[in-house]
Amino acid sequence: MASTPATVGLTQPSIIKYLYASAVLLHAADTYIFYTGSTILFPNRVPFLESAMARYFCRNSGNLVLPFALNAWFLRDYHIRKTHVGRVVGSCFLLYHIATLGLISWSSFFSGGAEYELANVWGILGLHAGWAGVAVWGLLFA
Repeated sequence: MASTPATVGLTQPSIIKYLYASAVLLHAADTYIFYTGSTILFPNRVPFLESAMARYFCRNSGNLVLPFALNAWFLRDYHIRKTHVGRVVGSCFLLYHIATLGLISWSSFFSGGAEYELANVWGILGLHAGWAGVAVWGLLFA
């Protein structure tokens, strides 16, 4: 019989469940923002949307981010540190948010102004750093 969260008898810490819930809610909003090119994230909307290729890749990001967050949500009952599935989900979640921190930081601060800077960049960086921090805590200490 395959191991399920109920048969393992482990309880996921509430903060990890909130982590996955907040991620799925925000990534659902991100999908809308990426599809529409909303000024919530892209203040210089007109230059950004002039390129068909940029619109395509932005919308493709919307396609990718929501299923990823839903996967974490659907597997949220597997303990993040004490089950194999939980460690895989938590590690992928952590890797995604660390990579996002790197991409946004590079585009906004280290490219010498040559790349696009997102609106609300500090809030976005703080959110991804917080998610990554909670994931590290869960993987190491939960």
